[in-house]
Amino acid sequence: MKNNATFAAVVLLLVLVVIPLGGAMPGEAGPVVQGTARKWQTITLRFAGPTAAQTDRSPNPFLDYRLDVTFSGPGARAYTVPGFFDGDGEGGPSGNAWLARFTPDAPGTWIFRASFRRGTEVAVDSRPDAGSPAGPPDGATGEIVVGDRDPEAPGFLKWGRLEYAGKHYLKFRDGPWWIKGGTDDPEDFLGYRGFHGTPAATHSYAPHEKDWRLGDPDWGSGAGKGIIGALNYLSAEHVNSVYFLTLNIGGDGKNVWPFVGPIDPKGNPANDDVHYDVRKLREWEIVFAHAQRKGIVLHFVLNEAEAPNKLELDDATLGTERKLFYREIAARFAHHNALEWNLCEEYDLDLDLGPGRVKEFAGWLGSIDPYRHPITVHNQKHPLEAWAPFLGDLRFSLTSIQYHPGDLSYGDLVERLRERSRAAGRPIPVSIDEFDRAAREDHERRGKEWPFLSGHTRLRKGVLWPIYMSGGQVEFILENMLENEDFRPFESMWRYTWYARKFLEENVPFQDMEPRDGLLDGEAAAYGGGQVFALEGRTYAVYLPRARPSGVLDLSRAPGTFRKRWFDPRTGKFEGLQESVRGGSPLALGESPGLPEEDWVILLDLER
Repeated sequence: MKNNATFAAVVLLLVLVVIPLGGAMPGEAGPVVQGTARKWQTITLRFAGPTAAQTDRSPNPFLDYRLDVTFSGPGARAYTVPGFFDGDGEGGPSGNAWLARFTPDAPGTWIFRASFRRGTEVAVDSRPDAGSPAGPPDGATGEIVVGDRDPEAPGFLKWGRLEYAGKHYLKFRDGPWWIKGGTDDPEDFLGYRGFHGTPAATHSYAPHEKDWRLGDPDWGSGAGKGIIGALNYLSAEHVNSVYFLTLNIGGDGKNVWPFVGPIDPKGNPANDDVHYDVRKLREWEIVFAHAQRKGIVLHFVLNEAEAPNKLELDDATLGTERKLFYREIAARFAHHNALEWNLCEEYDLDLDLGPGRVKEFAGWLGSIDPYRHPITVHNQKHPLEAWAPFLGDLRFSLTSIQYHPGDLSYGDLVERLRERSRAAGRPIPVSIDEFDRAAREDHERRGKEWPFLSGHTRLRKGVLWPIYMSGGQVEFILENMLENEDFRPFESMWRYTWYARKFLEENVPFQDMEPRDGLLDGEAAAYGGGQVFALEGRTYAVYLPRARPSGVLDLSRAPGTFRKRWFDPRTGKFEGLQESVRGGSPLALGESPGLPEEDWVILLDLER
């Protein structure tokens, strides 16, 4: 009987009943509602509206109609969710399906009311009364009773929204603080042959078809297996973020866009950038939803560095095309719990957008994203200069930094950006998302331009741990960039990254810690010397790129007894014997359990 009761409870949650309220027209059918009515799980409302085709021009169903649905819930919560035209609702280009996707953040009764208006370019008009009522579903109302969150739900469905939380790390509303350890390549991840309407696609991810599992999503009798399998592999290796362009017309790959066309991939003022491919975007949604269930954050990159790409929408201004592009992307995908919006790769390269335009873009996107997901922008010039205009700006919630070794080490750069963001009144996470010369110094003699496969040790010692131990986070740009079909050759790097994240996530209160390198003296100078990350008086983590000599840690202001342990970054395990050591004075860190010429981490926890 217990199993039957559990099954019945699940069925009740899956079968959503919309209770019409007074605003519904007599005899009018309510929307079809799909999804699981629980906190942090997406509910989709499908309304019957005017019949249209995705290529219609007068009216254009994407531009000349505007569906917004306001959800009002417990505690005076209110979200206005942009809706979208979805053809027949099953991937077909024509029909009367108009959808809104909503992810509730509280259990209880949620009341919704639809606004559906028609008018020339009304979709990009922010005035509530723009256009005129367009008939059903305008005014449709109802209520949905939402259950509490499912603590056993997969991926981010149990933790909720990933948000800015006033510190140097993002946090899941009902879950842990988050440290990024992701992949930045291939940037044209969505240039996938299995997607409909992707004629210039270069990726199949065939090596990962074997990673697809029975029960995983698919479409077209196997069309989705390569990309779904790739996400499965990355998740199994604890990669927790994936970076991808959604529009690279005129960029490097020239193989990703959401439009139905016709499109010149090189960029062209004649391109039709106001009609969207509903089948392709439906397939994108399948992939994004799977990533969320596998614990992978979606790093949306909305523009590329090259001038033709920046000019593709409204000649690089905030006009009709760009406003509609942001709206369509947010309407279809902002319901996911864990994502970040990156306005542009290398905003200051080739055609420099300038801080003013970038801020204008951020303002519009933030105004139509009901969940206020974190927004960032990527730089090419020196990050201390390129990011200075955005520090302290409430529209930006984390960085996306490109940096090549120069006047500062990676750790020093992270520390400077943390300090400057705090000084500007808004401490934000510092994410180093591109560092393509990091491994080159030791390996140029091998004749490889991108020697990451031979440089994993250097990346671990010179990039990964210094960034993490300075309070930053990281995405890796890979060796073969646009050509990457297989993530397995980088397996040691994924594992090193996981070991570093695991060390911080499972052993220290990293969200409250600060870089304190000045507490360490006399250590080996390899890779710039040791790194100290500490909550002074309570927890000290010391990273030594070379463990002999290990140096002296100043604990003069930390009285008490500490537990001392050695952690091996190459295996992800604590090694050797645990010791109790006294604080209150400088502490000689001593000999590592083995391999003193290699890197080690020392962890000191206050016992009493």
